[in-house]
Amino acid sequence: MRKALFAGAAIAAGLFAALPAFANDISISNAWSKESLGRVPNGAVFFNVENAGDGDRIIGATSEIADKTELHTHIMKDNVMKMRQVEGGVEVPAHGGVAFKPGSYHVMLLGLHDPLKAGQHISLTLQFEKAGNVPVEAEVLSLDDAAKMSAHGEMKMDMKHGMDGAMDSAKEGAMDGSMDHSAHGGTMGKMKN
Repeated sequence: MRKALFAGAAIAAGLFAALPAFANDISISNAWSKESLGRVPNGAVFFNVENAGDGDRIIGATSEIADKTELHTHIMKDNVMKMRQVEGGVEVPAHGGVAFKPGSYHVMLLGLHDPLKAGQHISLTLQFEKAGNVPVEAEVLSLDDAAKMSAHGEMKMDMKHGMDGAMDSAKEGAMDGSMDHSAHGGTMGKMKN
């Protein structure tokens, strides 16, 4: 009897982990990150947010797998792609959604306690102004699978982090309009010292 109870609980936990996260009218789906390459200390998490109710705002994020967890985006300034922390949160429109994707909004994991490994599932919590805290589980993808996810509707451009957080486009990527956001997540590309 006891074994059957534990087996049932394990199956239920597995099913729960595979489903999108819901809170009131907010649902989070397709959450993913990419595996770490070497000793790169940062990572990024991407996902889709759907809102079936009134407008809301993501005002923060937390995770126990990194020293800091922040909402970030990219801006183009003086022909240089720069990563910036989002001030004031990210609006989620009424009966609409927002995509956290490479080259756009994302949750930045700064100071990872351990490298991210393909197949691993990582937990974070999104903090909404109205919906409150929404737990999210993201799958860590291999570099190849992450590149495929990034390619869906995304440009590819090789980028490098500068000390000031700037992302310098490589000539080759800038010329062909491609974008490889992977350096931003800290798993591909070259780090400048």
